[in-house]
Amino acid sequence: MRASHPALPDLVCNLSSEIRLQRLFIKRWQLLFLIIMVCLTAQASPPTPTLAQRYRQGTDVTAYWVSEKYDGVRAIWTGSELQSRQGLPIRAPAWFTAGWPAEPLDGELWAGRGRFATAQAAVASATPDDGQWRRLRYMVFDVPSAPGGFGARLPALQSAVAAIGQPWVQAAPQWRVASHGELMAQLRAHDKAGAEGLMLRSHDAPYRGGRSEDLLKLKSYDDAEARVVGHVPGRGKYAGLTGALLVELPDGQRLRLGSGLPDALRRQPPPMGTVVSYRYNGTHAGGLPRFARFWRVRADAPPSPAVSDK
Repeated sequence: MRASHPALPDLVCNLSSEIRLQRLFIKRWQLLFLIIMVCLTAQASPPTPTLAQRYRQGTDVTAYWVSEKYDGVRAIWTGSELQSRQGLPIRAPAWFTAGWPAEPLDGELWAGRGRFATAQAAVASATPDDGQWRRLRYMVFDVPSAPGGFGARLPALQSAVAAIGQPWVQAAPQWRVASHGELMAQLRAHDKAGAEGLMLRSHDAPYRGGRSEDLLKLKSYDDAEARVVGHVPGRGKYAGLTGALLVELPDGQRLRLGSGLPDALRRQPPPMGTVVSYRYNGTHAGGLPRFARFWRVRADAPPSPAVSDK
């Protein structure tokens, strides 16, 4: 029988130890790599925007900050580019966002009261037009990455806008009210001045994506969006034209929008899948809006390729 080498057990032990150390070393590097990738992904991912619920009487208005509801195009600055509420890139001229901070901003591209079409035309253009963009302001109303409630984020918002130092970048004015009556008086004054309405932001709420009572909207009328799924032929004075748009609501229900539809869109209606806005006054028991009337085409929202006229 061959005698075993006296150093063999030690050699085996040493090799086993080295293998364990190498495996531990590899696992640690894998863990470090994973942490780095998670951090980079978190930094690159834009914040999910906060969406508004409707204001209801009985809400404690003293717990909120109030601002004007701007009739423009919602835009999120990710730290490197502007994106729409749906996460689509907004092609702004380089000068418009030059020197903006690395942290995200939440705001509205706004051309002034009653000038939604101007803002929409600038944003919808595949090639940014300097003349159109010089009519816009970026009204900043939040800094998503700042800690604390909205009241605690306000100084960071104002500091960020001041650091940018560009006249087209402005912090949206915020104020407090003491009662529902005072809030409604503010709404009437803004309606008279041509504003779209008011927004209320919870003083204590952190920035959270999605729809919640952290953010409330108050307008003299209700409005919503739907997708065009059909064109209803016109009759009488609208014979040969489009009498109404057949639209589908997010819950799958459908309705016709004929009231308020301008003649230009009756002659050349928006294509299938186009997002349109409509106004209404309350809802029926089944959930359909009452007195629904066409408002405008949302050219800044992507059309749906899968819509069909069922």
